[in-house]
Formats: sequence, structure tokens, C-alpha cells
Amino acid sequence: MIDASEFQYLAADIGAEISAKGAGMLIAYLEAMLEENQVVNLTAIRDRDTAVMLHALDSVSMAICPFDEAPKCALDIGTGNGFPGVAIACLFPETEVLLIDRTLKKLKAIERAFTYVGFDPDRLKVMQLDAAEGPSQELGKKFDLITARAVSGPHDIGKLAAPLLAPSGRLLTWLGPETEAPTTLKGGLRLVGEVEYFLPNPADRTRHLADYKE
Repeated sequence: MIDASEFQYLAADIGAEISAKGAGMLIAYLEAMLEENQVVNLTAIRDRDTAVMLHALDSVSMAICPFDEAPKCALDIGTGNGFPGVAIACLFPETEVLLIDRTLKKLKAIERAFTYVGFDPDRLKVMQLDAAEGPSQELGKKFDLITARAVSGPHDIGKLAAPLLAPSGRLLTWLGPETEAPTTLKGGLRLVGEVEYFLPNPADRTRHLADYKE
């Protein structure tokens, strides 16, 4: 597994900046998550170098998008193995981040990994929840950043995210290689930016990330 300084160089190569501390915690979390993966199925990727690219580096690509200021409250929809939600906490250490998923055993596994690494439990939390139920759980119009990676198509994600976004909030969603970013999404979100980047070997693929706002 690479160290924090090596990961910082990888991130810089795709145009993303992350602190040494943030990089160290992200790599430590990836290692802890892969250990949990031996008991709970969190990812099909077993090779550590590939996991660095396809989970850690792919997630910090959100830092390529311009942020005027750090988000105050962020949500990761359908977090699965904790990425990209954990990357938000590493990029923006003062941000309150909530990771939601419908599968409790996955959430318990990533929560154990968070504890092992030493994330602040007051700032990085998990909740068993279907995103569609968010407004009924007092999460409506709360988040100024929402992320979704490998969850669903962009229109379905937009429909889930729109009721949860605070005014002027943004949705960042990762799109498949053959998926063109729609200019508008269900829920009234509009495309305001899109970035493309390349994940080097052993991933060896081009990725893109779409940025939506109300």
C-alpha cells in the first residue's frame, strides 16, 4: 500500500489537492476497509493497488471541482464501502459528513474502520436509510454537498438528492464511461460543470464527474 506522500502526488496528477493528514487517514481507512472486506462484502476489488485507484483516488477527484468554501454538512448516498463519503471527511476535516446505506452490516463494518483510523465520530456518522426516506427523517434541505458514486443513473440520483439539498447546495455524481451527463436532472438540478480525469495503472481508465446545482 502506498503512503500519504505518494497518494498526494497521485492526487495532484489528476488536479486534486489533499493535505498530508487527510491523505494518511484516507489510505489508513482504505486498508481498514479491505480488512473488514474479508468478513463483510464491501468491494469486489481485492488488490490493494487497484483499490487505491478505484476507491481512494477516484473519490478525491471531487477536489478537482472548485469549492469557494468547505461544505458545512455533506451526505453520501448509498455509501456501500464508505467511498466517496470518507474522502469528504479527509478533504474537508471540519465538515459534518453523513453516510447512508440500506445495508446495516456494511454500515457497521465501515463504522468499525472509522473507529480504527480515529475519525471524529461527531463529524463522520453513518445511518441505515433509503435516501428516498430522507425528508421524512428531518434531512430535507439540509446538505450543501451530496455525493453519489456507483449508485444509480443520474436522473434517479437527482430525484433522490434534490429534496435533501440546502439552497445553493451541489450534487456531485460519478458517471459511467458511456454515460453522458444530462444538462438537467429530475428534481430541477442543472449541470454546472463536469471534469474528466485519468486513473493510472493498474486501473488505467478515464473517469468523469458531473456537478449539479439547483
